[in-house]
Amino acid sequence: MKKEIDLLLCERCRPFGYCLESAGRENNYKSKTEIEKQIKLETTGLTDREIAQWVPLRTTIKDANTKFGNKLQQAHELFHQDEFEQANYMYQDMLETRNDCDEVIIGLAASFYFLKKYDEASSTILKLSISHKLHYPNRFSIQCENKLIQDKKEIINIGKEFESKNMFKINALN
Repeated sequence: MKKEIDLLLCERCRPFGYCLESAGRENNYKSKTEIEKQIKLETTGLTDREIAQWVPLRTTIKDANTKFGNKLQQAHELFHQDEFEQANYMYQDMLETRNDCDEVIIGLAASFYFLKKYDEASSTILKLSISHKLHYPNRFSIQCENKLIQDKKEIINIGKEFESKNMFKINALN
């Protein structure tokens, strides 16, 4: 049986046989502006504050009263006291023994971020297994990329400034 082609549909919707935008609106009750806001949200980086808030103040794991839970809580406390280096070491140590704990991965990625190790932060966040709030890891990676670009621009500017100062000194000597 041959499917009838609706010439009123756009190229994107023709293979489906119905309008994806109107179906999305009918099914999800989201307007075009709501969809655009969601897309914008998912394609912008997180703020430093959002990243810090992603690491819980108190551990949320089931076995919070175990040795592992206590160590995780201590790492969270160090993180929130801006002791990112120490928290980072603890998160790395815990990740070696329990790589199934998303809370450890989030803490490790966030501590890498605040230590300005953006490549490590971005690769660590990919280890997350949670399915809820999927836009957070994407936005986190975008923010890491933005910071890397910003740092490279600063290094280039410092290099140019240094070069111009040296040229001034060379010209003054001649």
